Amino acid sequence: MALTVCAYAAAVLTLTWMTEEGYLGDAMYGVLTMVLMAFPLSLVGTSLYGTLKDAIVGQRHDDPTYGWNYNYAWDYVLMAWPGIVMAIALMLLLRRRRTRSAGQVVGWALTVVVTLTGVLITFDGWAPRRPYGWPFLVYGLVMVIGLIAAHRSAPNTATNRA
Repeated sequence: MALTVCAYAAAVLTLTWMTEEGYLGDAMYGVLTMVLMAFPLSLVGTSLYGTLKDAIVGQRHDDPTYGWNYNYAWDYVLMAWPGIVMAIALMLLLRRRRTRSAGQVVGWALTVVVTLTGVLITFDGWAPRRPYGWPFLVYGLVMVIGLIAAHRSAPNTATNRA
């Protein structure tokens, strides 16, 4: 379980870092990829981005054309929070016996999305972006291993009656 959750959180943080540092080209590519990786919370995060930015950072100048004056580290937080919340939700789903099957479904869905992200970036048409897909392929593989291990180590709740 921990392997899957940590690999997913690492994928979210890696995508955030690559997007904010410009390794994936423009930020829109990374934002749209995050929408897929942290769906449905990313829709909330994307739609509330401006509101959260105003609430957390504020604006220093009265002139709206002047721009923002703040620490750009907040952009990392504002982009990554939906994925981190999804990782915490996945951990809670996989940990509890009643929600373990739902956690397996969500875990496999997130694994597919992380692996698909790696494939799409690795085989992208823009050559400078291609090397940055391999971490997501590794994260997807680690998530698969974690989900299989969690499934095998789950206690058998069926009782055998003679």
